[in-house]
Amino acid sequence: MARTSAKPRTVAMDVHRVPRGHQRQWSWPWYVTAGFGPIAVLLAMWLVLGGLAAIGWLTSPDATLPGALALASKMLLLANGAPVEIGGLPVGIAPLGLSTLLILLSLPITSFAARQAAGSRVGASGTDRLRPGREVVVWRVAGLFAAVYAVGMSVIAAVNQTLSFSGVAGSLAIGIVAGLLGAARGLGYDPTAAWPESLRVVPRAAGAALLALLAGGAVLLTVALLASRDQISVIAEGLGGGPTATFLLIALHLAYLPNFILVCISWLLGAGFTLGDGSVVTMLTSDVGLLPAIPILGAVPGPDFGSPANYWWFGVGIVSGAVAALVVALTLPGSRFDRTALIGGGSGLLAGGLVVVACALGSGSLGLERLALVGARVTALVMFAPTILGLSGMAFGLLFGLLMRRRHPVEAVGLGQ
Repeated sequence: MARTSAKPRTVAMDVHRVPRGHQRQWSWPWYVTAGFGPIAVLLAMWLVLGGLAAIGWLTSPDATLPGALALASKMLLLANGAPVEIGGLPVGIAPLGLSTLLILLSLPITSFAARQAAGSRVGASGTDRLRPGREVVVWRVAGLFAAVYAVGMSVIAAVNQTLSFSGVAGSLAIGIVAGLLGAARGLGYDPTAAWPESLRVVPRAAGAALLALLAGGAVLLTVALLASRDQISVIAEGLGGGPTATFLLIALHLAYLPNFILVCISWLLGAGFTLGDGSVVTMLTSDVGLLPAIPILGAVPGPDFGSPANYWWFGVGIVSGAVAALVVALTLPGSRFDRTALIGGGSGLLAGGLVVVACALGSGSLGLERLALVGARVTALVMFAPTILGLSGMAFGLLFGLLMRRRHPVEAVGLGQ
């Protein structure tokens, strides 16, 4: 019998290939991401503001580079609710556009940190450690992110000698909102998942009403800017500075764009707004006196503007309440009309309360005496916003409930709703 010699096999292996199920991951832990993320966000925002300030320094013979960089820090402090002094005048109006941008920049970081924290970790014995619940992870990430963010802003405030309670509270609020939203989004966590459906619909309906109000405020602002474009151009040209100054003015106005929209919302809801020193601008009156040379103020209506014809703008608030009621009726089809009316009214009240809070955050001082208070008339808005949105939400909730009941009579009777 002939012997057969077996030839050795050669097996090629790619030692750099990662097997499936063991893909490479970032090596650092979640708390490194959540801890250094706020510093990265603040640094990125400061660099953007510093770049804009440097452009002004390069084109202005009277400006200095340290002063320009200090102005960037002060704008960052303003965005977090800290009052500062600019040009010898106290300024306390937060640029909500920058505040929103800070939150948007933080969302990817907190989302990534939450996914890191929720991932299973293999111990030395090869067994997975127990993973905490998503709610615990969300609060851990949000808490660490907000704490580091507030500490970073406090350091900036201390360096600029503007450390204040409102600044610390504002930075904590921005950090917590960014942390909670980003971490919840990263994990797909919905805190209202365990709520009854009749309660879960309230935040969605209130959010829809707020979006309708924001759209109405944006339309009103656009109409005002178009109607006053000649006067705004005259003010901008009178300031001089050429194209560079125009670019910086546009950037400044964009930073305060949400504030302008909130002022318009306060006006169309009937509360109006003030430009300090007892001035009032409502649908029926406009008494403002002399105003500083700020281009956007060229859109403020004159004394002959007030007219009962402006009442049709009340329709924006009524439609917003109707939008909230429509969301309720579509989410709870076949429900009894009294139930949709109650939930629709509650959603409108919530939206009105949120409008009051937002308008209060978007108002503040622009000087000592003449412009000591600029923005929405919050005291009047407390009465107007919840009333209009709540009553319209209740009325249209009743109407939509009756209409939906006709379309789903069997469900309404069978469920006993």
